[in-house]
Amino acid sequence: MKKIVLSMISMLVWGCVAYAQPAWSIDSVSMGTSSANDVFYSLSAGSATAKVENNKNWHMAFTMNAGDSSGVWANHNSGNAFVKVYNTHKDSTQWAAITWADTLNENLFNNDGGWYQGAFNNKPGVGQFDFGWGKYDPVSHNIIGDSIFIVKTNGVFYKVWIKELVSTAMTYTIKVGNMTTMLDTQYVISKQPNYANRLFAYFNLATGLDTNREPAITDWDILFTRYTTDFPGSGPMPNNAVLGVLSNRGVKVAKAYPADVDTAYKNYSNYISNWSTTISGVGYNWKTYDQGTNTWSVEDSTSYFVQDKAGNLWQMAFTAYSGSATGNIKFGKRIVAAVGVNDIHSSLNQYSIFPVPAQTNLNVVMDSKESTEAVVMVYDFMGKVVLSSHLKLNTGLNAYTLPIAQLANGNYILSVKGNSININEKVTIQH
Repeated sequence: MKKIVLSMISMLVWGCVAYAQPAWSIDSVSMGTSSANDVFYSLSAGSATAKVENNKNWHMAFTMNAGDSSGVWANHNSGNAFVKVYNTHKDSTQWAAITWADTLNENLFNNDGGWYQGAFNNKPGVGQFDFGWGKYDPVSHNIIGDSIFIVKTNGVFYKVWIKELVSTAMTYTIKVGNMTTMLDTQYVISKQPNYANRLFAYFNLATGLDTNREPAITDWDILFTRYTTDFPGSGPMPNNAVLGVLSNRGVKVAKAYPADVDTAYKNYSNYISNWSTTISGVGYNWKTYDQGTNTWSVEDSTSYFVQDKAGNLWQMAFTAYSGSATGNIKFGKRIVAAVGVNDIHSSLNQYSIFPVPAQTNLNVVMDSKESTEAVVMVYDFMGKVVLSSHLKLNTGLNAYTLPIAQLANGNYILSVKGNSININEKVTIQH
């Protein structure tokens, strides 16, 4: 048996073998009339559990995950037509000096590179400890706000000061002033108890209320939404408004283009060795608009490999888009490699067995918490051991290739036993 120990970068560069592709599962989502909704979607659960939310029920969003570097987003569901953020170029000592003339300054936009880069983070700053709206204090480990913004929404102008983020509790304190009534109000938005397992807390400037509008962060993989992008070809100017797909934190995407979807499936390792570094890895440009016929078409030579929150690898390809008037999107998906995750007492963080079905080789990848030993065995359904070998696992990622060309077509049980390791999975061999 040949053993290959992989690095984190090369974990998913698995040698491909020829095998029959599983059938596509066809699904769809609807963003509603005028594409007025956001749709949070799980690849494994499908549209039956997708969460649909009005995309104009918030104005600002505050990240609840310290790993997203205190990102604060503006709701740019139509460019900046709904929420417009002005960089006043005034600091927190000049709250009383903010005037209508400050709306002549530049607009700020979200960046579709990562959830950490909202409009309020895109104010130019100096140094790695500058987060746009504030600076990191190495003594308190909090972020102290030092900038005043003007935010326009629904025709109302507000001045906004994000005063502080207490990083240990993920608690924001913000000051909001209505520039017409001249009334100032202070609000506190905290991770506990409502946002402990959420990407963002959403805030409505008109009502002064924060809202929980997402599913649990573990329950969705991709978001169908409107957002802004500077991606080449997205429009005639920077920060173009588009409708597309953004990825949840921790979800990976690799684009296969131009390639027949079945050819891409057979050679998926060529694509997933180059994951997208942005949350817009799926993005918007899987569809094109024909101005002559006023219709939308989807790219039949484009598919996406998506590693979901659980670690399962999927292939996804769009099949139809109705346009923003109705917001209906159809797509196919199929599993490429399922990942098993054992309990907390296991010696493994996770494992993957693929391809399914297998033809000449069966690959087993295990992420081990420790150096240990195990035995791998393949049983037929009569309980007879038809293949076995001793394995030595190193801490980290381990990959093994089992030659199964000599085994007859059919279903088998692959078993891996060792210290706190107990894997039993059905595998199919199809030459």
